[in-house]
Amino acid sequence: MKQASNHQVNWKKVLVSVSALIGGFLLSFIGFGVLWSGISWHYQLIMFLPFLLLSFALTRWGKGALDSCFFILCGAAPLGILITQFRDNNDSHLLPILMVSSWLIGIISGYFLAKIAPDSGLGSLEDNSSS
Repeated sequence: MKQASNHQVNWKKVLVSVSALIGGFLLSFIGFGVLWSGISWHYQLIMFLPFLLLSFALTRWGKGALDSCFFILCGAAPLGILITQFRDNNDSHLLPILMVSSWLIGIISGYFLAKIAPDSGLGSLEDNSSS
């Protein structure tokens, strides 16, 4: 009985990790499309909201494990690194780096919002993944 329960927990961890990788890549792909279409930088910075929501949802679903945020970051990293190589109108890399940094802020904010949510049952800001 206990072995079946452990097996189910392991599959849930795998599913959360794969969902985080796919979600991070898809959101970075959308961010790349927003950049490519030439939308104003002010609106591109709003892309931190989908990353915040994804991180919040996967942290809650994964019972507060920091792994989900790490996998979201790994999924978004390939296109995030590519985006930072572009230049803005002033021939600077600052705004693409700012845009990708807003994604990182969204991921971290979603994690901490999930940890401090009153009905989460995740406890305090201590990492529960070790137990």
